[in-house]
Amino acid sequence: MKEEYDEKAAYMYGLGGFLLGFFCTGALAAGFALYEFGARGNALGGAMVGRADDPSAIAFNPAGIVQIDGSAIQLGASFILPKVDMDFTDGGRFSSEENIWIPPHFYYTKQLSDQSWFGLGVFSRFGLGTEFQPDWKGRYNSYYAAIKSVSVNPNYVRKIGENTSFALGIEAMWFEYESKKKLFPGVGDIDAKLKGDGTAYGWNVGIWQQASEKVRWGLAYKSEVEQKIKGEATFIKPDETPPGYFPDTGANAKITLPEMFFGGVCIQTGNKTTVELGVVRTNWSSYDKLEINYDDSLNPLDPSSNKTTSVKNYKDTWRYNVGVEWVTSPNWTWRVGYVYDESPIPDETIDYQLPANDRHIISLGFGYSEDDWNLDFSYSYLIIEDRHIYERSSDGVYEGDLHNGQTHIVGITYTRYF
Repeated sequence: MKEEYDEKAAYMYGLGGFLLGFFCTGALAAGFALYEFGARGNALGGAMVGRADDPSAIAFNPAGIVQIDGSAIQLGASFILPKVDMDFTDGGRFSSEENIWIPPHFYYTKQLSDQSWFGLGVFSRFGLGTEFQPDWKGRYNSYYAAIKSVSVNPNYVRKIGENTSFALGIEAMWFEYESKKKLFPGVGDIDAKLKGDGTAYGWNVGIWQQASEKVRWGLAYKSEVEQKIKGEATFIKPDETPPGYFPDTGANAKITLPEMFFGGVCIQTGNKTTVELGVVRTNWSSYDKLEINYDDSLNPLDPSSNKTTSVKNYKDTWRYNVGVEWVTSPNWTWRVGYVYDESPIPDETIDYQLPANDRHIISLGFGYSEDDWNLDFSYSYLIIEDRHIYERSSDGVYEGDLHNGQTHIVGITYTRYF
């Protein structure tokens, strides 16, 4: 019995190298930015930085709220349904689970004087949801990953000329991460889970200008946010697991969420039609590695197993958008939009927590208005380009192809002016 026990212990000691990939395999700070800040913006492909003329401007470019007289309140949500298939080279196709992820949004604006405004936004800037069956082929890399975030963002906005305004805001962001995967120590799969959260702060600025009767433009910047995540690592282990291995323990990590630059030019092409061209620059290169620290060593024979480090080397990306809006009557407005969104994930670090590639988004929607309120709806179809994934067996990643990556997004927003 002692010999059998020592053999198991030795095997689990050798698992230390594999363990380095456990909490470092994925989606903690890359490729999961959200731009679903409101149904109108969804329908326009996010082309709201130059327009910036409803309360959702707080998220896109708060300097634009000088176009809103009096006060306004806006609230709603986006319903996100992602799906992807993985075809492995050695056989087998697996589909992600069908889930609905619902980031909400809330905005309030108030005109303080002829020259100054206040705006408050509560919305999600980062989010992720990827789930496969727990027994799927890629389970040793990931079978569940979820990110949730909520930003509370007050802004002070002031006119600095007849047609120009400037915004300054602070951001308090709550951020939660949860992941699940399997470990294979040779005595049966271990079910490993990490869940933690944290709150951190950033800042933002924006500028908006009515350049001419038919042209508006805007620029906005959101700073990096360095999150300090604290939580728990828990393990469901087979009975044969030797004592002392993979204890439930506290865990923490530092995650730098990227800075973002937004720009847009909105042109009125007719009495009832506007077109905006926009761009977003996201500096994902701030996510070069991920280091996890554990309160206890996960392997009692290796004191260094209380820390894991994974190199990520994500790259900076561009997002391009165009949105067209037609006012067809005092009550009805129609919208379409298109987005091309680059993926920041290099071949060397892609995994199953975020199996993604460059994306195309086609959107449409409408708004209905009555006196002091309006209701907006949107539908967006997101297409992920196919991608080949190369094997990294030490990370539980196998050679195969990402296929049929798609997401349906439905948005609804209610606005009241008073």
